Amino acid sequence: MSATSYLIDDAGNEPWDVVVIGTGMGGATAGHELARRGRRVLFLEKGPFLFGDTERGPGKVLVNEDDRPEARRARGRWPLPLQGKTSFGEVEFFAPLGTGTGGTSSLYAAQLERFLPSDFEPRQHHPDETDASLPEAWPIRYEELTPYYERAERLYRVSGTPDPLHGCGGESLREPPALSPRDQDLFDSFAQLGLHPYRAHVGYEFVPGCGECGGALCPKRCKSDSGNVALMPALTEHGAKLMVDCEVLALEAGDSRVEQVRFRRGGEERTVRAHVVVLAAGAYMTPLLLLNSTSEQWPDGVANRSGLVGRNLMLHSGDFIAVRPRSNASMVGPKKALALNDFYVSDGKKLGTFQSVGVTVEPGSVMYYLRNQLAMLPRLWLRLLSPLLKIAAYLGAYYFRSAAVLATIVEDLPYADNRIIPDPSAKNGMRFEYRYTDDLRARNGLLRAKLKRALGPNHRVFVLGTDNNINYGHVCGTCRFGDDPATSVLDRDNRAHDVENLYVVDASFFPSSGGTNPSLTIAANAIRVGEVIDGRLGERLEAPQSRESLPVVG
Repeated sequence: MSATSYLIDDAGNEPWDVVVIGTGMGGATAGHELARRGRRVLFLEKGPFLFGDTERGPGKVLVNEDDRPEARRARGRWPLPLQGKTSFGEVEFFAPLGTGTGGTSSLYAAQLERFLPSDFEPRQHHPDETDASLPEAWPIRYEELTPYYERAERLYRVSGTPDPLHGCGGESLREPPALSPRDQDLFDSFAQLGLHPYRAHVGYEFVPGCGECGGALCPKRCKSDSGNVALMPALTEHGAKLMVDCEVLALEAGDSRVEQVRFRRGGEERTVRAHVVVLAAGAYMTPLLLLNSTSEQWPDGVANRSGLVGRNLMLHSGDFIAVRPRSNASMVGPKKALALNDFYVSDGKKLGTFQSVGVTVEPGSVMYYLRNQLAMLPRLWLRLLSPLLKIAAYLGAYYFRSAAVLATIVEDLPYADNRIIPDPSAKNGMRFEYRYTDDLRARNGLLRAKLKRALGPNHRVFVLGTDNNINYGHVCGTCRFGDDPATSVLDRDNRAHDVENLYVVDASFFPSSGGTNPSLTIAANAIRVGEVIDGRLGERLEAPQSRESLPVVG
């Protein structure tokens, strides 16, 4: 099928079954589920089309990258810096966000881990954090999401081995390639130390020459990003359509329904109508769009009668940790290799996971890391230290050339004062406020100490970075779901409590952040919600095909 058949310039006057705003992990996956069920789906994407004849680059981060907005867009990166204020001061930086077909998943490192059952009952592990707005439980349970986790693992071609402590993953996982000799030694060493390592759950085909393109577009299309495995099949196999370079400006809603979506394309404002609107612009931009969609019926923004849209912003924290191997064995093999959850919950404290970073220690990757570290500092320090980055990148790459670099992910908690705020004077029309709490700092310190103590008998361990270890790529929580309209924005099916045809399927819906990567949970839930939407459309419209004729996902 030619690109001209699914890339369209005019949405037409007739209502679509579903309009999906955003093609990242949530939007592309939900849209794929609906399109394969025969629904007329239109995707609206702010960024460019990154498939077809698009030059996708070398598959890695380079030392000297062009940060002009159009150059960033061409590489799938968000074009403008985010602005906000944290406990560490005012910040302005390029966040690890994507734009274009596939959204941020085009740049992610494809770690696709399930949340653990304990993540669905978050309050039990934080009884003393009384100012955190943690619910006792999610409105859905782990067991309810399990079949959708399995479908997401098949769709996203996840390889790995089950977590021996929690049994997550099984027949839906593909067999991973053999470890490198260095990482096999690390695996054996961790096990000898009484830990429970397993093969990380990742979405790579591992074709010859696979570079595991974390932080960059995958030139071989062997990375399971949402553009590759969900959006493109929805377009080429299931009849969905796509409009790129669309900036959605507002949802125009009556008392209980979104009547039309207003967007700008090519300098011209247009509208499109749909029976259902699926919003998946990311947990920074989804609440901004809702808050900007004001009217007489919605003076505080669409779906915001609770006043919670944009609040409860969560950002995982975590450290990069260099572990010296016991020998200088070969590193040839998969880089996204190991994970362990021995300290996910430890001594009654909810901490998080420990996993391979998945990048080669080379000047480009070290430069990317250092720039992200500096971005967390107030702007004065950023200006003073920037000229030294290139030297530091080459020195760091040399010093840690044989080390394995792993990362911690520590659960963040929701607080009402951590939030997204519309600001027309800001570069993206928004800014954020984020308080790094004493509780989060203490749990990070506890995990560092436990890892050093556990690994110390066999390895030298270096914690890289500072106490300001916010992970701006794992943003979630700004349109949480729940059963009570007074304390949540969405219901258990991710439908806005007060808007009968509006669903949110990106990480905005999380009521707690868990202690591991969010992507697989977003995808699994998007499949679940797509199924719900299809059923409700079936009640409203004549079903286009029998359910018995549908193919099995994956």
